[in-house]
Amino acid sequence: MHCERARELVSPYVDEELSADDCTVVAAHVETCAGCRELILHVRRMRAAIAQLGREVAPKGLSLRIESRLRSASERQTREAKRPALWRRLHIDARQVAALAACCALSALITWWLISSAEQASRLEQEVVAAHVRSLLQDSPVQVASSDAHNVKPWFAGRVEFAPDVKDLTAEGFPLVGGRLDYVGQRRVGALVYRRRLHTVNVFMWPAALSETTPPTLTSKSGYNLLFWNKAGITYWALSDLDAGELRRLQSLL
Repeated sequence: MHCERARELVSPYVDEELSADDCTVVAAHVETCAGCRELILHVRRMRAAIAQLGREVAPKGLSLRIESRLRSASERQTREAKRPALWRRLHIDARQVAALAACCALSALITWWLISSAEQASRLEQEVVAAHVRSLLQDSPVQVASSDAHNVKPWFAGRVEFAPDVKDLTAEGFPLVGGRLDYVGQRRVGALVYRRRLHTVNVFMWPAALSETTPPTLTSKSGYNLLFWNKAGITYWALSDLDAGELRRLQSLL
């Protein structure tokens, strides 16, 4: 055995921790190597000196306190080992509760929005119908009477905040009667008036909240057909006691 390997085994040799074979080999080497033999003697003297330092009788109850602390440490480790799984479950449950609460809140918000939107739409329909009926109760449903779009369109300049697209549809069976101002949805709006035989058609217009074009939506209220759509940034409401098919035809021409 080389000295380098023997010195690695000195500590377990002194503590009698080597196997029988290794112990025999180290003992044989020490018999022939003064340096390794001196190292072993030095280690033994140091061990003996350390063993004598501060040696005193252990106080009463020390072993019980040590055992108690060891049990506490063991129980704490057991709890710590179990806690991650518990906390994961709690965390998942918390996320599920939060998700459920968010869904409930979103559902409530959507419900509120739908109800609010429906109420607003219903009020707007009522105002459009009221404006249409008011016009029929007057001697004339228009403030500027003309079938010429070039006369009606300039009349709106400065009276409304947009330029209405005015068309004379006499050739299509919907002659233009003229235009007027009205008040719908807490705003000043433009109104074009068309005739279809003995029926009066009011077409209310104002700037749309959204610029997207939307297809026409037909509703009925108080015996009148209402057609609503958005086009080129303008909101349109066409209203008459015409049947729905003829009202849709007018909408397609505007």
